Amino acid sequence: MKENYNHDFASKEDGQVMGCLGTMVIFGVPLMIAVLTDDTMIGMLFFILVFAIMLVILYTCKASFSADERAVTFRYLLKKTVIPYENIKSIEVNAELREMRSRGGVNRYYAEVISFHCDGEKEYVFGGNLDIDFEAILKDPNYLQKQTENSKFSRLKAFIEGKMA
Repeated sequence: MKENYNHDFASKEDGQVMGCLGTMVIFGVPLMIAVLTDDTMIGMLFFILVFAIMLVILYTCKASFSADERAVTFRYLLKKTVIPYENIKSIEVNAELREMRSRGGVNRYYAEVISFHCDGEKEYVFGGNLDIDFEAILKDPNYLQKQTENSKFSRLKAFIEGKMA
């Protein structure tokens, strides 16, 4: 079983922290280069270059997971996490409504979080965006439940539990 998914941070606060770090890189690296070289034009060029590279990385990378007979593997950017089934004690899948505030208003979306509780009190948590039609929820109150029961992480949980049995 192999799927791509829209990566979201497992915790609501992680996105804000990563946004701050990204902003520091976008502005900090060119500023340091401009100060060290004593040339603002070089700093501006590095700003444009770093900004373009960050945009390309963020828009081209996809998160994915693959599950085989022995383990599940999650990939995002350069990070690869392999979780053998024998280490998994339980799996939990939750959906939650999240809000992202900006100057333009509030963006609401549903995020799905899968948690693997493993031996030795170790826990792996991954998050992804659910593509939910908010108008369909208003028309059919059971729509959200149907979507979460048939989501990628729910199918992964059922697949892994079938292999562990």
